Amino acid sequence: MKILGIDTSGYANAVGIIDGNHILAEKIFATRADSLGQIITNIDTVLDEARLRLEDIDGFGIGLGPGSWTGIRIGVTVAKILAYSNGKPIAGISTLEALACNNTNSAAQVCPIISVGTRDTVYAALYRKQGKNVTRVSDYYVGDIHGLAGIIKEPTVFVSAEGNTYPEVIRRTLSAPDMEAGMVTEVPGGAVIASLGAKRLECGDSDDPLSLTPLYLKESTARAFVNRYAGNAPTGVTGKPPC
Repeated sequence: MKILGIDTSGYANAVGIIDGNHILAEKIFATRADSLGQIITNIDTVLDEARLRLEDIDGFGIGLGPGSWTGIRIGVTVAKILAYSNGKPIAGISTLEALACNNTNSAAQVCPIISVGTRDTVYAALYRKQGKNVTRVSDYYVGDIHGLAGIIKEPTVFVSAEGNTYPEVIRRTLSAPDMEAGMVTEVPGGAVIASLGAKRLECGDSDDPLSLTPLYLKESTARAFVNRYAGNAPTGVTGKPPC
């Protein structure tokens, strides 16, 4: 399946195209004020690099955030229009999950972090590698970086686009000062979004392009979102397992 992946949740637009296990094209673009026109141009650029037309794409993966409210809304809207107008399936992907997948070589617990953009407040979650997949093993976290560090109980690799911002405060706040903690600076890539989207679509698990909404997390609504999408997951584990 040729899947086009898009993520506009941060301060960059990520677009990638995969075909099975092969990355056909991928680029990270700095955002500008004219972000709606920009993301469309960026998609065209990546399609040209892959020597494909939009009609050649079998489905879409879209990063749902959390992250920039305006950025996510624009990216999700563009992806929904493309999926609906072309009659192709679409799969929404948590940007936190995409970040966690960027570090699947680590056997340690993985904690992706996304800045809320105000003070030291962050979005985060805990993931664990299981074979070729990563599984979320905690609720979504929305709060300050000190509080996040305080709930880490085992060796953890932190992954964030702002990786150089957090290491020292995290290490100082960890419940066990000598606990191993690594930090990886990474942005969610379009190819990762596409790959995660492909896994869902190959299972026949797609989203309604008309009702798909971004993942907006606030401290008061994080729990409501988890409960909405948790299904019958065991306590402390949310989201759908891989097929």
